[in-house]
Amino acid sequence: MVLILGRKALDFIRSDLGMRFLAEAAARCTGFVVTPLISWVLGAAVFGSYTQILSLSFAFVPIVSAGLGYTVIRQVASRVDSHGDPGVLVFSIGLISVLCSALALAMFVFADFIAGFVSLGFPVSPLSLALAVSVLAWMTSVEALIQEYFRALKLVKQSLQVQLVSIFLHLALLLAFTFAGHLSIWSAIGVLIFAKMLVNGFVLARTILYGRKERKDQLKMPGLRVLVSGVPFMLSGLAEWAGNLGDRLVVGKYLGAETVAHYTAAMMLLSVIAALGAPLWWLLFPEIVRERARGNSEGCARIVQSRTMVFVWLAFPALTLICVIANPAISLLVNAHSLDMVLVVLVLGMAMIINQLATGWEYYVVSATSGKQLMVATMACALIGFGGAVLFAPLYGILGVALGLLCGKMLFALVCAGLARRYGFPGTVVNGPKTALLAIASVLVYFLVSTILGYFGSLGDIAQVVSASCLVAMIFAAGYLACYRKKLADQFGK
Repeated sequence: MVLILGRKALDFIRSDLGMRFLAEAAARCTGFVVTPLISWVLGAAVFGSYTQILSLSFAFVPIVSAGLGYTVIRQVASRVDSHGDPGVLVFSIGLISVLCSALALAMFVFADFIAGFVSLGFPVSPLSLALAVSVLAWMTSVEALIQEYFRALKLVKQSLQVQLVSIFLHLALLLAFTFAGHLSIWSAIGVLIFAKMLVNGFVLARTILYGRKERKDQLKMPGLRVLVSGVPFMLSGLAEWAGNLGDRLVVGKYLGAETVAHYTAAMMLLSVIAALGAPLWWLLFPEIVRERARGNSEGCARIVQSRTMVFVWLAFPALTLICVIANPAISLLVNAHSLDMVLVVLVLGMAMIINQLATGWEYYVVSATSGKQLMVATMACALIGFGGAVLFAPLYGILGVALGLLCGKMLFALVCAGLARRYGFPGTVVNGPKTALLAIASVLVYFLVSTILGYFGSLGDIAQVVSASCLVAMIFAAGYLACYRKKLADQFGK
């Protein structure tokens, strides 16, 4: 039986989906290394400042990307041959570079005004902040576009290799600066930029040379109409930033840099949920585009519900565990006594799960329309969520920010569902009864594990995290084995 399990696990890891899970695991592990490293060496307030600078730079990524990610994936995924069109990628990156130059110029002119958006725990030159934000936005945009190109061609192995090299290079340089005693907030940001720049340059050069060799002709550039079609997605991406990362700036403005560190640590724990969904969604959009091209809406619905239910089975146990270990885990990550974060983590986790559940509807709408309606919906819902966070933060503190985020995500999911049904999406994205039963079971497991840990109140933070993880994993594993024992027996019988 052990050999069978090992063989099936190895087959899964070699599959496209397994490779995407490896990529997401590596990306999340980076966060769990960088967070305690900066927090323990430089302090929680400095880590909160570091997070705000990254959040501000990511705000400009949708602007300078100009929605080109969806443009690339639509044009390349619809090709008959498997070699793609590097011309689309080259031209898009060139356009991004021009937009980033304009962004840098604007940021230098309005540096003092932009510096007022962040609450840093140390004095900083507005010009230094503008330079760091604009260059990081440029490198992140190029990296995202290259990944979208690989995604359109379903080059999962190449995408994983690029992502792993970038991650390990970043961590190696960061650790080198730490052991040399030169770690600072600026060296941490500089290392991140350098790692992205080096990997992006190598991958882009190799992609261009390979593309010209395979096609044996000049690189074909996309038309203006194709590029303009990405503008609605640019605005949607900006609104999505307001709903996903803008909350860090709200927390910093009203509650200070150290509270941002606690909030970011909570979001980092919850990013495990997003990591469970990302591999499932990574290949979903190209598949929906292909099914739509065949006029097969039923096929789209089957693919979406299958992927979404897998996410549900993974996400609910993860949220249960994160709620149990929230306080000790956050204390360990930021090297400071955690606030009472359980309710905040629960609300943020619900917002994240709802947002992930809407992905299938969102992709279907993107594949069926020009994106204008989705742009309006995304902007409206994100502004409502962002406005709610600004409104509730002075009243309820960090919980108010979480409530504002939840309102925006719930509204966006409802709008996506309505638009998808309008354009012919049949059925729902989840199995309602199974999802409800799993939600009830998750609540019961939370109270059971919390009660068990309550009898051992003297446990340290690490012991609480390890004990809770083992208990939750064993309970859910036993439950899933009981539910699917017949299917597993059939699989092992083969």
